[in-house]
Amino acid sequence: MKVVLIIAHNCIRPGAYRGFEAVMDRLHHDMPGTRVASTSLADFDADLRTILREDVESVTLLPYLLLNGQHSKADIPAIVAAAQKDFPQIPITLLPPLGEWAEFPDMVAKQVCKVNGEVALQNNETHPEQKQQSLSCHPERSTKCEVEGSRATSSLFAIEMNLSCKNVLVVGGGHIALRKVKTLLPTGARITVVAPAIDPDLRSLVAESSNSDAKDLIPITLLERPYEPLDLRGVSLVFICTDQPVVNAQVCNDARARRILVNNACDYLDGDFIVPARMDFGKNITVTVSTQGKSPSLAKKLKQKIQTDWAQDLEQLEKEFLDPSTSP
Repeated sequence: MKVVLIIAHNCIRPGAYRGFEAVMDRLHHDMPGTRVASTSLADFDADLRTILREDVESVTLLPYLLLNGQHSKADIPAIVAAAQKDFPQIPITLLPPLGEWAEFPDMVAKQVCKVNGEVALQNNETHPEQKQQSLSCHPERSTKCEVEGSRATSSLFAIEMNLSCKNVLVVGGGHIALRKVKTLLPTGARITVVAPAIDPDLRSLVAESSNSDAKDLIPITLLERPYEPLDLRGVSLVFICTDQPVVNAQVCNDARARRILVNNACDYLDGDFIVPARMDFGKNITVTVSTQGKSPSLAKKLKQKIQTDWAQDLEQLEKEFLDPSTSP
């Protein structure tokens, strides 16, 4: 037996679940043979485990929520991860919240346009001279926006950012965090690393940065404790480098609430940007390689090939450009 479990907020106000019950009835009608059940956020953990103890084939979870916030980004995934670990033989699929569905904005916009169109029509009957100003919904405009939106999400925008003296937060203290810090050091950013445990190599790098007499090397701030939302104060960029899904979800949620760009090293789709593979040749030439975050291993191979095949030619090309007398 397959199960669809819908997770909603708990509310005791009479009539509050009218729309929710209509969705349940529709699913019962359209999915014969599938058990459709509901639960509240408070009862979700217990209800999910009760279902998993039964003879079920699979469980599909729908967060009946509009915002992709703390509940959908952290609380629910943590419960699902723990349950899946205890019941590995039963596939559990967690759907995105309603507000993240591709069809949801269009549905809302059409309804609002419909209502506004009806209001405008009533106004025009009262004031005929305002007919040309009536509010209406234009399907062709919606279609164009949808197409442009899909194109925007299909390709990442390449950019080089000036991080000099800007505050950058790295959440995590392992090897991934170490690589990120090494990449950030030459930018002149003010780097803060927060993690309950710090890799020895990263600790050495932080000590070296703090003890350096170099004028262009800004010391790294190390906070050896768990992440806290207040760590985001005054931060321009955040790099998530932990293997803890709950922590990653919280950092993402907190940063986006403050409109801070996030790079999630463990899930590029969950972040706002990725960092391409970078190579420096000579004094001023930088080459980056990106596979839009879809194949880091391919980007690594391309980087190795470029470094092997192009390094000498690029350095020679820069010399000839800067000093034409050195050309053959």
